[in-house]
Amino acid sequence: MHFKKIAAIGLAAVAPFSLSGCLLLPGEFTSDMTVMADGQFAFSYKGQIQLVGLANLLNETLDAEGGNTEFVAACYGALPEAEKSEEEKKKDKRRQKAQEKAAADAATAEAALAEIGGGDAGTAASKTSQEDIGSDDAADTAAEAAAAATDAAAAAEDAAAEAAAAVEATEDDYSERDCTPAEVEQQKKDWDEQQAAAKKEKEQAKKMFAAMLGGIDPSNPKTIERFTREVERLAAWNKVEHLGNGLFMIDYATKGQLADDFAFPVIPRYALGNPMIHVTRWDNGRVRIEAPTFHNDADVSLMSLMGAGSMIPGMGGAAKKNIEPVEVKGTFTIRTNAKIIANNTDEGPTDEGAIQVLRWDIGPKTFGPPMALLKLAN
Repeated sequence: MHFKKIAAIGLAAVAPFSLSGCLLLPGEFTSDMTVMADGQFAFSYKGQIQLVGLANLLNETLDAEGGNTEFVAACYGALPEAEKSEEEKKKDKRRQKAQEKAAADAATAEAALAEIGGGDAGTAASKTSQEDIGSDDAADTAAEAAAAATDAAAAAEDAAAEAAAAVEATEDDYSERDCTPAEVEQQKKDWDEQQAAAKKEKEQAKKMFAAMLGGIDPSNPKTIERFTREVERLAAWNKVEHLGNGLFMIDYATKGQLADDFAFPVIPRYALGNPMIHVTRWDNGRVRIEAPTFHNDADVSLMSLMGAGSMIPGMGGAAKKNIEPVEVKGTFTIRTNAKIIANNTDEGPTDEGAIQVLRWDIGPKTFGPPMALLKLAN
């Protein structure tokens, strides 16, 4: 296994997710957003975030690519000449002579059949002279030709049988056999070298995959602890708890003036793909709210990573080994007193006094990610 192959596997797995920015996914959650007509807003997210499931899968894939961890020698075909006994060498000579004889007999039979087949050939004059021969001579000639044809056919059949037996004996040379001590020693040396090279390449690949997620290596608890500690220092993150396998339980809440765009989550120094929530404010007072990962469609769900992995050699088994993705499931609610221009809820807005409420129940049957377009007062 070469490093280029590992890199190709990694890029093949990452490609569909880099396009949709889905290295960061929700799990089970409740999220609320309030947007007022004057631009005041509040946002909260309580629940799970799946952060490094991709890196875990890639590491599991690398482990699966490692192959057998136990050396087993395997040898096929004839023994090396130096290892053969005198009896085996005599047997090889007899086999070679049988093959040569079968080939010679086959050639002789073929020549005889060709001669008989051409016996009727001749000029018009020779045929006329043959017609003048007595009927008894013609009968004798025909009988001799028939006997010769029968003998040639029998010889050809015997030659074919001998040739088949010789071939079968040759094919037996490629069956599995016990290895000699010298063969075992050489194979063990080659296997040790391959294992050392694979280990080095695997470590290089893991570093490359960790770099894709800002240095987070799920197999290294220190990187998870560092990430958790750095996120907890951010003002709006009230709780950050690592549940294992890149799954975090968080409590996030913030509020302020929606003067321009807002996104969640945004974590400095970590490349984690596109945010789960993105609010875009346009210069005409319109605000577009999108939650691209709040649904279970195949293009963003971590489940699709499991399916993508099965199409890459070596990844199917790894994807099922230790990776247990959490289904995206929860509720997302938007409350606003601004004008609702468009939304993709099933029921549309409901009223709570002067406030209109849009609600999405996220689950297996969610059709498309939540989206709402509002018009603020200014």
